[in-house]
Amino acid sequence: MLVRLFAAIGAVGAALHALIAGQGGGAIKVTGVFLLRFLEYFAGAHLAYAVLMLAITEATVRLDKPQEKPSKFWLWHLRAVAEMLCFYARVDIKTSGRELIPDDTRYLMVANHRSLADPVVMVEELPKEELIFVSKPGNYKIPVIGKVMHKCGCLSLDREDNRKALVTIKQATDYINKDYTSVAIYPEGTRGRKDELQPFHAGSFKIAQRAGVPVVVVALRNTDKIIHNFPLRRTDVYIDIVGVIDAQYVKEHKTRETAELAQKMIQDKLDAERENEESAAAT
Repeated sequence: MLVRLFAAIGAVGAALHALIAGQGGGAIKVTGVFLLRFLEYFAGAHLAYAVLMLAITEATVRLDKPQEKPSKFWLWHLRAVAEMLCFYARVDIKTSGRELIPDDTRYLMVANHRSLADPVVMVEELPKEELIFVSKPGNYKIPVIGKVMHKCGCLSLDREDNRKALVTIKQATDYINKDYTSVAIYPEGTRGRKDELQPFHAGSFKIAQRAGVPVVVVALRNTDKIIHNFPLRRTDVYIDIVGVIDAQYVKEHKTRETAELAQKMIQDKLDAERENEESAAAT
């Protein structure tokens, strides 16, 4: 949305500049000047927004002040930032299985973890889902980003401290039960380096079990290539909703069994896509 808004600002600014300056000359020269001014206003609008939000974040957000529920404004801002990052990083997101996402209930969304860009592309592509993320404590120490995550209601999960982990699980459950947002988590606990998934932490699925909601299972591909392709090459990123584990199954099975099922669903999708790529390359 902001990219389109700033594009409009760029077009209007360039047109007004041309009118006021009375730009003359051949068609090629006029077009060139117009495009140059458009880029100046377009980039300037982005820069002004970034500086403004940086100042607001630093001046108003305190990490030591509890955030009882996600802020609608800051969730909107998070989506706007995700949109701009994907635009400038030249990320083309392709999504499948969106129709599987429940529209009559909140849910827990789980995905494999390949890159710091994972939540960025998910926020950009799934804006209507109102997702908050459960993340490791270290991410909240990142300047500005940590404060934005805090205001959005994102939760910190310390897997080394069971007591703190249980508090986070309870908070995430409350978010779902009070219909604030759905919750997304990466059950591997850390970024994977290969196509083979690391074991999923069963504790992640306690959120769905306690809240009595389904688990939406997502396979992410190519997010780890974004940093390597930037800025010269476009990156095609894939978000595949591979299935939903219904709430009844989650209730009746141990979290370990639900974790194993979710991991298998994602691994099967990754294996199938790898085989398709290898077959295509061989022909």
